[in-house]
Amino acid sequence: MPYTTEISRANPSCFLFVIDQSGSMGDPFAGTGTGRSKAQELADVINRLLQTLVTRCAKGEEVRDYFDIGVTGYGQMVGQVLQRTLAGRDFVPISQIAFNPVRLENRNKKVPDGAGGLVDQSFQFPVWLDPVHNGATPMCEALRRAKVAVETWAVSHFNSYPPTVIHVTDGESTDGDPSTVAQGR
Repeated sequence: MPYTTEISRANPSCFLFVIDQSGSMGDPFAGTGTGRSKAQELADVINRLLQTLVTRCAKGEEVRDYFDIGVTGYGQMVGQVLQRTLAGRDFVPISQIAFNPVRLENRNKKVPDGAGGLVDQSFQFPVWLDPVHNGATPMCEALRRAKVAVETWAVSHFNSYPPTVIHVTDGESTDGDPSTVAQGR
C-alpha cells in the first residue's frame, strides 16, 4: 500500500544527507575529464540539491517550510557540516537554508542562443557546503548519528512524511561493517 501522507508546512518531511569527507574524496572524479575532486563534485551536487529544494518551496519571496534539512559529514570528524547560523543543528528548516548560504559564487552556464548554438550566461550560485577531504572513513559512526537524528526528528513529527536519508560515499568504512548499522542493529 502506498504512503499517503502529504508533505505540508504543518507536516513537513526531512532530508538528511550523509556525506563522505574522507581523504580519498580528494581523488579526481573519474569520467568527467575536469580534474575536479570527488569532494568538489559532491559539494556542487549537494549545493544544487539544496537550491532545488529551496526553489520548490518558494512562493514569491517566501520560502515555505515543507522540509527540514540536515547534512552530516564524516572523515577526520563526524558531525553537521552546515556553517554559520545553520551550524550545530541536526536539521534546519528550508527557509533558513534559503537565506543563509555561506556565499554566492559567480558561475557560468551554457544556454541556447536562439540560433542553434550555446552562449555563456553568468549566474549567482549559492554555496552552503565547501569540499572537504581528510581523515579516515568512520561510516558506522556517521550512520549511527544519522539514525539518532532521524529517530528524534520522527518522534517530534509523527504525522509527517518519513525522513529521507541520502548517503554518498566512495569507499569502505574504516570503523566496522556499515550494513549492520544500516539495518538498525
